[in-house]
Amino acid sequence: DNLPIPIAMWTALAVSVLSFTGPALRAPTSSAVSMAGKKVSKAAVASGKSLALPFQPRPKNLDGELVGDVGFDPFGFSDRIADKSELYRFREAELKHGRVCMLAATGMLFQEVYSWPAPDDVFKAPTPLGALSTVPAFGLLQIVLVIGIIEVYSSGYQGRVPGDLGFDPLGLSKDGIKPWYAKAELEHGRLAMWAVAAFIVQSSITGEPILKTTMDWVGSLPGSQL
Repeated sequence: DNLPIPIAMWTALAVSVLSFTGPALRAPTSSAVSMAGKKVSKAAVASGKSLALPFQPRPKNLDGELVGDVGFDPFGFSDRIADKSELYRFREAELKHGRVCMLAATGMLFQEVYSWPAPDDVFKAPTPLGALSTVPAFGLLQIVLVIGIIEVYSSGYQGRVPGDLGFDPLGLSKDGIKPWYAKAELEHGRLAMWAVAAFIVQSSITGEPILKTTMDWVGSLPGSQL
């Protein structure tokens, strides 16, 4: 009975790879990053075709300046912008949603295998949305408050590239933002957004935890020893 849901989930994740191809980068202060971005941008723009969808023309405002720009814009959002500042705002929003979803995907799986010591009616639920419904009102208020503080702090912040908020506790960008780090964060964020959407759909339809449903499906495959 659980077969279609994991198949749909993994298919969605596989299809999203279309938007991952290509290492172009908006040029920040680092000369190495700038050269890497320009090299790929020239080749991509010269072809006139989308790297993600080679049978489609490349959107006019997606010139390879931003990291992860492979000309994938099926809904034409980039065609409706007035200037590049709006494109940068879209990228900031994409990174922010990706970062939230990376945390969310981790939390959705983690809560399935471990629960903080608490009364039986708090933080105890088999599914992610079910677990959220057990959080006390004051806990939800704390979450909203933290989100608000982050939004106020990040609003109008001018970083080196879109999405740079000056938060780097490990010092990974102290010598400049490395192209592969920027590209990896973007790709993991995109994958996480698909994953979170799939997790919500899967757990909502089955009413069961994500890992359990997935393992049940894997166990139903011919030759599986699970």
